[in-house]
Amino acid sequence: MNNPSQSGIDHPIEWAMETDHDPYFMIANWLVRDLMNSKVDATTVLTSEDTSESDLLKLKTIFKHLRVEGETTADRRLGAKLYATTIASGLVFHQKLISEQSPTRIMQAFIDLENDEQLPNSIRSIARKAIEAMPEYS
Repeated sequence: MNNPSQSGIDHPIEWAMETDHDPYFMIANWLVRDLMNSKVDATTVLTSEDTSESDLLKLKTIFKHLRVEGETTADRRLGAKLYATTIASGLVFHQKLISEQSPTRIMQAFIDLENDEQLPNSIRSIARKAIEAMPEYS
């Protein structure tokens, strides 16, 4: 992970002062930036083959917390979607199923991601690839 001063961010409050082009992802972006100590956004880190399995596991944990403890219903829904995306990314980029949930439930989550037109195409694409890879784990 980068040192915050290396990434040009000295204080987390600076992230809050930035104009986020996608308010739907704002809380997720803040969580990712805090975890990764960089300016990377949630969509980029979750759809990058360069994100390590270790980082995906950490991201899965923070999105699980957001899914359960998010302040608003929208936050909790976003947490659930990004939680599923971390699982999809683990499967697509590391050929590992980083979840103990049933294959049936995981497959349904991937299908839901792929069909969610509110999500960026890059996330929907990862979901599609995960669906193609999932039969090996069923």
